[in-house]
Amino acid sequence: MGMKFTLSKPYRGFDAETEFEQIAKYGSWHLAAAKLEAVDGSDQRIEVTTDELKQHFAA
Repeated sequence: MGMKFTLSKPYRGFDAETEFEQIAKYGSWHLAAAKLEAVDGSDQRIEVTTDELKQHFAA
C-alpha cells in the first residue's frame, strides 16, 4: 500500500477532501513525482509534482 494524500482544496476537477493513494513514485528523470489514484473506487488517477503535493495535498 502507498502513502495516502488528501486534497486540501478543489484541484484538477477533484473536490476538496478527495483521498488518494500513491500507486507509483518517480525519480528525478520524470517531470511528475508520483501517480495518485482516488480511493473512492472511481479509478481516476493523476500525476503530480513535488510542488503540487506540497501545495494541494496533506499526507
